[in-house]
Amino acid sequence: MKKNNFLYTILLGVSALFVACNLEKEVNIELPEYTRQPVVECYVEPGTPFRLLLTQSYSFFDGFGLDSTFLQKTIIQGAVITIRYNGKEVQLPNNFSFEQSPLKIFNYTSSEIVPATPGIEYTLSIQLPNNGGTITGKTAMQIKVPIDSIVVEKNLKIDTIYRALTYITDDLRTTNFYRRLLNYKSLDSIPDQDFLITDRFSTNPSIAFGTGYDLKLGDTLFNTIFHLTKDHYDYAESYQLAIIGNLNPFAQPSRIKSNVSGTANPIGIFTCLVYDRDTTIVK
Repeated sequence: MKKNNFLYTILLGVSALFVACNLEKEVNIELPEYTRQPVVECYVEPGTPFRLLLTQSYSFFDGFGLDSTFLQKTIIQGAVITIRYNGKEVQLPNNFSFEQSPLKIFNYTSSEIVPATPGIEYTLSIQLPNNGGTITGKTAMQIKVPIDSIVVEKNLKIDTIYRALTYITDDLRTTNFYRRLLNYKSLDSIPDQDFLITDRFSTNPSIAFGTGYDLKLGDTLFNTIFHLTKDHYDYAESYQLAIIGNLNPFAQPSRIKSNVSGTANPIGIFTCLVYDRDTTIVK
């Protein structure tokens, strides 16, 4: 009798398993209509012209084909853009420009060169065409934090591979934010390292950024250390989290932390781009 009950229990469990495996049902989810937003990317970089990229955002489910209408649907033309600092007013005409390495594209470019003086405060003002609203933003020029040294070390066990240590000196009197980029071979390559750090909890003024023992003789390294504003740090961190969230079907959407605002309901960043870069060949 006990054997029959046991067998019955097993058969019942197997039947339930098969039934559960066949529980498939399509679910239609009604998503709210997406309203496109103007996207501002303006990096005030010392020694370069004042430049800005003004585009429109896309819905996650929008088609994103690079057809003949792509630029018309993406680029915002005809805006009136002004940057003010130290009593000066710089107009950014609707002119395309670009840099080759690393590749950067802008659709508003001035001929005036950005000064490198730390502490200068900049104010951005944008009037979109066809009464599309206004966009404003503020930022300040950071102090350049130089790379002190780059030390190449040979592996003690395998003398054909090396690592590199990059050192900077941090000012512990203030809270600082950094972005570390490490490219191999060229600046247009996908970075081998790209991360954000803050010295908020640091007690050592010397900060080291290292690589693994994966370098060989003749390898070229491009070390770049950005000194960021807090707004820029928050923006970069939020879009990195958004990328990670898009790769995870169970993650909640991540909001982009912008420092631009206005009646146009914009997203984006207006900041100064201050960095030190050094090229090292493993010898």
